[in-house]
Formats: sequence, C-alpha cells, structure tokens
Amino acid sequence: MHLSARFFIQLVFGVAATGAAFAAQAFDAAAWREDFAQARSELARAYANLDWVVSDRKVDLKALVARTEAELGRATSDKEAAQALKQFLDAFGDGHVRMLPPARAAAAVAQTDSAPATASCRDLGFRARPDKPLDFAAAEQFEPLANDDAALLPAGVLKAGGRKLGVIRIGLFSEHNFPLLCERELAQAAGCDRACQQRLFTRAGKELTRLLARQVTALRARSIDALVIDITGNGGGTNWAEAAARVVTGPGLLAPRVAFIKHPHWVKGLAARIDDIDRDLKRESLPAAQKAWLTAARMRLAAARERASEPCDRSAIWDNRPVCPLAVAGTLHTVGLDAEPAPLDFDGYEAEWVHNNLATYEAVSAWNGPLAVLVDGNTASAAELFAATLKDSGRATLIGSRTYGSGCGYTDGGIPITLKRSGVQLKVPDCVRLRADGSNEVAGIAPDVAIGWQRGDAAAARATLATAALADWATSNFKR
Repeated sequence: MHLSARFFIQLVFGVAATGAAFAAQAFDAAAWREDFAQARSELARAYANLDWVVSDRKVDLKALVARTEAELGRATSDKEAAQALKQFLDAFGDGHVRMLPPARAAAAVAQTDSAPATASCRDLGFRARPDKPLDFAAAEQFEPLANDDAALLPAGVLKAGGRKLGVIRIGLFSEHNFPLLCERELAQAAGCDRACQQRLFTRAGKELTRLLARQVTALRARSIDALVIDITGNGGGTNWAEAAARVVTGPGLLAPRVAFIKHPHWVKGLAARIDDIDRDLKRESLPAAQKAWLTAARMRLAAARERASEPCDRSAIWDNRPVCPLAVAGTLHTVGLDAEPAPLDFDGYEAEWVHNNLATYEAVSAWNGPLAVLVDGNTASAAELFAATLKDSGRATLIGSRTYGSGCGYTDGGIPITLKRSGVQLKVPDCVRLRADGSNEVAGIAPDVAIGWQRGDAAAARATLATAALADWATSNFKR
C-alpha cells in the first residue's frame, strides 16, 4: 500500500532565511541568472496557484520578472541574490511557497530519504510547538476543565451573553504536535522503522480524534449552550483537521473539492491510487457493491490521470500572455473521490484511503449544536480547511479576522525544485483547494464576525475582545 499518498500535508512554513547556509565561494552573478530562468520554467509547470496570482492578485508577472532581473544585476553577493529571489516569491502572496538555502535543502532531502531506527518520539518528528492561545483564563467568567485531556487539548466553560460556551483550544492540526501520544504507544526500546512510524502516526491520529470527542463530551456534561473552537495562530497540519471538523458537528459534512495539476507528480500519484484499486479488484471474494464502486472509481481516476498527462506549455505566462490552465478540478475531494464517501466497508482494502482517507481516524460526531470557530491572520493551511469546510457547509460562524491565506499544500511530499547552480530549493503547492463558491482557498477566509484585534495585543486583551464578540453571537446569531 502506498502509505505516503494517504495524506495531504498542510503545514504552513515561513520562507527560509536567505542570509546564511551558502558555500564559501566566489559570487557568480551569471549562475544566479541561470537559476532564476530555471525557477521561472519550473514554477510555470509546477506551481498550482500561479494562475490565481495573475487572475486574482493581478500581479504583473512581466514587470515582476524585469524587476527581479534588475535586482539580480545589482547583487554583489549570494545573500543579496537570494534576497532578490525571495522578494520575487513573496510577490505571489502564497503562504505555502517556500525557499530553502542549500544547507537546509540538503538536510530536508536527507531526512526524507532516510528512515533511521530510533527509539525517541522526538527523533520521529513528534515535537510540541509553542502555543499562544487566547487567554480566556484571565476572564472571571471562564472555568477551565481540569481533566487529564486538558494537557493536550485545553478546554473550559466561558460565560458570555448569558450563555455557557464550551471552548476548546487546538493549537495545531498535526499528530506530530502531540509527542505524549507517541510516547504512550512507543513502549519498545529498540528502533522504529517506517512501518512502525506509520503505525505510531495512525494510532496517534485515532487517539487524538477520541481525545477531542472526550473534551466535547466533557463540555456537554456541563450543559453548554454552544461550542467554540479556538484555532487562532494554528498554522495547519494534516488531514486530522478534517477528522476534527467531523467531531465538532453533525453527520453529513461535505468535503471541499481539490484540483490537481498537469504534471508527472500527479500522474504518479493518480497511478498509485489506480494500482491499489487494481489489487482490490483481484480479490477472490469481492462484494458486488464494493466491486461496483472500485470499477467506477478506476474509470474516474484513469480519466484524471490522462488529464494530468496533457502537455501544457506555459512559458508565455511570464510575458503576461494567455496560457493553458494548469489546474484540473472536478474529480477529487479532500477526503477522496467523493464529497461524502459512500457508506461502504473498505476496512483492510488497499484502496481504503482512495475511498475515504479519513477512515483511519474513525471520527464520530460528538456535537450537533451551535458552533463558532475563532480565527485570525495566523490561522493557516489545514486550519483554513477546517474553518472553510464548516463555514461553507453552514455549520459554523467564523469569528475573528481574515485568515493567513495558504490553501492546499503538498501532496505525497510535494514537488521540490532544486536550482542547479546555487542549490537553493523551492517548494510550491501542487494542488488547489476550492471553496463552495469555486474560489481558491489560498485567498484566505473572511470571518462572519470581525474582531478589531491590533498587532501587539496581549493574549488577555485579545481574549477580552473575543469574549465580547462571542457574547454578541451567543445572544443573537446561533447557527447550526
């Protein structure tokens, strides 16, 4: 089974620092110009949001190229040349566009290519990131839950607007952000190979889903009137964001559409899905309903693979001329082929993840009442998926400020672009996540209720403003 293809990786990262990690050698201006030409060629055929940069952000690519070439012409060091390239990428306004200097790029490749046998959860990538939640505890009308689960997912009851609001904090939608879950599973002192790592990741995801459901249940026992999920500052994560969304609302939540791109990377990814279906179709005992779904799914994926294989010369985009579209929409959704997977049992099938890539989380609804989601300018990537899915389905009210704007990230490891002369690596999103109205999620998500947070506000001050907004919502704007 192609385990790596199960997850759309949604983490958002800042563009790497450009002033270090270059080899101590003479500055070569011509080499940087060659790299910039390579970057344009690769971005035209691999960057899923480049058409959006033109159509929605109205970026004049021809002028941007000319400005960058001028900056490269004035550069007298690798640091200055790298800064010019960074400014070029920053103009796209895309939170998932990354730039790694050579040393970090080499380290990233080494980490991807190796599978060290380690006994440490930290070595396996389980590390809790620092969190800066809204400080509701500073309010007199907030009572935190004191259960064991609160160490991982803090929760409490906030009295606002004459209502009791259950608040749960999710700082990051990633299993790797919860090393304690790994430590509970990793009892052995010996190494942990790739299969072991996959089991740990899967078990951590299941436990995290159950943990969230337990916190919702604990709040329900306090007779709350509504549920509030705080994802301010949440930079993204994995598909667990969608599992979490299904825990905090009723059944029937529809998954957003995902557009793929015309690129060998997606040809390979779609082929992996077809291969798993073919293995299942060879089963001796295959129920008729499962066979029918697998057969139809194979036809849809084969057609998608053909679309991904279509030639598409996009070099003229840098001259502001029309080119063939890169992204193809209509075949895939974030959870699989369908917005709501058919109620079929594919447990143990190779193509279980093709049918429903959330199946391993075993998410079950724990709340079906009024729901609010707190967001801000640092809510990004998978956290935006969580918010947009609930908002577009009419299941939640978003309160706060416009989200960061990252959208879909990297599938199956993404498409790394290593520039030949400098060794700089670019990573760009290879998919597009579409809102209910067809717009690209990378534009960010506007809240239903705006909060006038200011840069530099303390956590307690931000919580006070959020409490006031929640009070207004609680008295007049409950939505199901």
